[in-house]
Amino acid sequence: MKNYSIYLFALMMTFMLTSCGGGSEKYIKYPVDDIVRQTPKDKLPLSVILYDMDVKGSRRLNKYKVITNLDDPAKKKETITPWTQVSKQDFAKNYNNMGMELASKRIDSTTGKEVVSKIPAPPGYSNYVGNKQYGQWKTNSSGESFWSFYGKYMFLSTMFNMATYPVRRNSYSRYQRSYAGRRPYYGGTGSRRRYGTGSSYSRGVSSRSYYSSGRSTRTRSSYSKYRSSSRSSRSSGRSGYSSRSRSGSSGK
Repeated sequence: MKNYSIYLFALMMTFMLTSCGGGSEKYIKYPVDDIVRQTPKDKLPLSVILYDMDVKGSRRLNKYKVITNLDDPAKKKETITPWTQVSKQDFAKNYNNMGMELASKRIDSTTGKEVVSKIPAPPGYSNYVGNKQYGQWKTNSSGESFWSFYGKYMFLSTMFNMATYPVRRNSYSRYQRSYAGRRPYYGGTGSRRRYGTGSSYSRGVSSRSYYSSGRSTRTRSSYSKYRSSSRSSRSSGRSGYSSRSRSGSSGK
């Protein structure tokens, strides 16, 4: 595990050193792709969460929380990457995804093949909520159905902050029906979003200093300028994600 952590740090440092160009932005690979591709089978399941954002001059920066061996409390490891430069496009694509899982990678229990998802979702939604291996739906005193992890996996509830933000069955059904594997899910729209940048959930699981510092203002300004100047972003206001971002066996 120690060797993987060293590798992950070296990978992020490589992105930092090779992307410090001049005024015109050179091609910058999406760091999440490399994290997913280079994480070996013995470190799976993997989850990559957007942990922090910043803008310094012409450079757009992200930090990621990388969780390996996610469903094994004895092996689970959380690593916060160094600041890593991303392209304008990737920065804008993930601006609304603070605290969200950007990508996951696991081994399919039936086929033994690697399964990769790169559609942002609330942590836990892609692989654990609704999965009978990890828990079950229960009903509270108000008659609401919510997800509950088995005792063996109760640590997942803490890790995903589900004690404070329980997953209700109607919300998860909406995610499965209209969003899973196709587009990001925020649990609402506009100011009513339950997840993503600016939400109370994000404030609880992301870098606490993001919202109390100038980073939130700088990133919002950069994102707004990019949206205004870029025709490809898109007057429709879409996130830039599609079902093409999901793969069944490749880390790319």
